[in-house]
Amino acid sequence: MIMNFDELKKHGKTVIYKEAKSELDNTDWDFWSKRITPDEEVFVYRKIVTFEEAEQYELENEIPN
Repeated sequence: MIMNFDELKKHGKTVIYKEAKSELDNTDWDFWSKRITPDEEVFVYRKIVTFEEAEQYELENEIPN
């Protein structure tokens, strides 16, 4: 599915991404792709959310310095 980010923005929405070491079951995240390197294989998921939800997700998943 091709994302039209301008159209999403008009509706106050955006896309967030999440990586997982294994496939996620029974989740509201959509499988997007696999990222495969010589060292690892990671499943990449995405979800359409409001800007507020995206901001909250970023705050909850911030990596401490």
